[in-house]
Amino acid sequence: MREYISSKAALICTAAFFISLFADRLTKYAALRLGWNTSLNAGLSFGLFSETGSSVVTAASAVILLILLILCVHCARWRGPLFRLGGGFMLGGAAGNLMDRLSCGQVIDWLPLPMSEIFFRGGLWINAADIFLSAGAAMIIFALWKERKSGS
Repeated sequence: MREYISSKAALICTAAFFISLFADRLTKYAALRLGWNTSLNAGLSFGLFSETGSSVVTAASAVILLILLILCVHCARWRGPLFRLGGGFMLGGAAGNLMDRLSCGQVIDWLPLPMSEIFFRGGLWINAADIFLSAGAAMIIFALWKERKSGS
């Protein structure tokens, strides 16, 4: 018999997805409209693979988003709410950055990481999508660790 995701489980993941996507789009819009300093990132995280071309990076981003979606839908059946929340945040963050890549070929970063210019020329810049991606990954890792510790 096939097991389906409960409506509560789907609601947690869906709400996290839309919250993170909305927060990312809103903050990027504010950064552009209010004239905040921004940095355009043609690569993946921390500018990796920026020299490969925007179409390759965009395709890789779309594949990553698809893999995240499949994993979230597949694993949400038997994982707890923290896992679902983290998965939704990761999906929303990945979708937000993919929307940038599709619309302008690069990701709009607006938050410079303090003192990162010591180690990286121009410093590291991030956006809300990156924060949600990282927080979501941390939630999933913590949820899996907690599951394993409790023996579930």
